[in-house]
Amino acid sequence: MPKSVGTMQNHSVGCCGEPLLRRLATLLSQQATLMASNEAFKKQAEGANDAAKKYMEENEKLQEKLREAGVEVPEVGGKAKGGVEEDKKNLTEEVRKLKDELDATKKALQKSDSDVKAMKKQAENLTAEYDRLLEEHSRLQAKCDAQQDKKSD
Repeated sequence: MPKSVGTMQNHSVGCCGEPLLRRLATLLSQQATLMASNEAFKKQAEGANDAAKKYMEENEKLQEKLREAGVEVPEVGGKAKGGVEEDKKNLTEEVRKLKDELDATKKALQKSDSDVKAMKKQAENLTAEYDRLLEEHSRLQAKCDAQQDKKSD
C-alpha cells in the first residue's frame, strides 16, 4: 500500500526533494509577480486609451464652444490639428509599447506555468519513488528481522 504525500513530512526527503520544492516555490512566486505585472500593464494601457479618448472629447467640446463664440478654429492641416495628431501619434506609440510589454509578460507567464507544471510532475514522480523505496525498505527490513529471528532460535 503506497504511503501518502503526508508521510514525507515524517521522513527526510533527501538531497533532491528540498531543492525541487524550493524551485517550485520560487516559480510560483514568480508566476504571481508576472500575473500582477500583466494586470498592471493592461490597466495602464486601458488608462492611457481612456485618457486619450477623454482629451479628444474635451477638445471637440472646446472647439465647438469656440465656434459658437465666433472664434475661428483651425481645421485639418492647421497648427491645432498638428498638435492633436502628434499627441495621437505619441499615445498610439505608447499603447503599442505597452502592448509589446504585455505580450512579453504573457510569454514569461506561460513559461512560468510550464515550469510549474513540470516541477509538479517531478514532485509527484519523486513522491512515488520515495514511497516505493520506503515500501522496499520495509520489506527488506522485515526479511532481515525474520532471518535474525531464525538465527536466534
